[in-house]
Amino acid sequence: MMVGVDADLEWQLNSTLSIGPWPVHVSTDASQAQLRDLDSLEDLRDIHNWDPMFTLRFPDGMTRDVAVSRPDDDGSFTLIDADAAAAIEAAATSDQDPNGLLPEPADVASATVWLHEHGFATREHSRGGKLSGSRLFERSDGWRARYSCVLGTWSLELSPPEHHRFTSLHRLCRDKKPAWRDALPTLIGDPPHRIDTL
Repeated sequence: MMVGVDADLEWQLNSTLSIGPWPVHVSTDASQAQLRDLDSLEDLRDIHNWDPMFTLRFPDGMTRDVAVSRPDDDGSFTLIDADAAAAIEAAATSDQDPNGLLPEPADVASATVWLHEHGFATREHSRGGKLSGSRLFERSDGWRARYSCVLGTWSLELSPPEHHRFTSLHRLCRDKKPAWRDALPTLIGDPPHRIDTL
């Protein structure tokens, strides 16, 4: 485990209502954190899909508003100070889609086309800011795929039928360019138990 301090991560709906806390361990420079209980990973990811902005509450009572990257399967994630996150979003106004949707990079768009061509339908398309959002795809045989973006960093997760949880996949590189599209036929074609080995 990283050197640092323990804290609680909360998602604030308003000044009187919050969701959480999720006990976390925060690095000494407060740039990384890790869930202390992996059983709460899916709950944190579900809230993260709505909005990546959270509050860290330290034992001494101090708080810090942060943007949280999509938590990895081991419960680790990056923290960005809320003011820095707001500055990043403000600088990205020119990248916004005219329909108000998050612009997707070429490899995300080509993987989306593949998913649609292979029976997946878009079930949710949400946006939590100019550089944050998610997209959920489902297929009639039970397969689910989800893209998430936090401050411009994309992740892909897959959930085979009867699996009931998502597995995060890092971007694969082809000719030094990320390419999820090339991996999808193999990943979706694998039996559900094989995805855990990725």
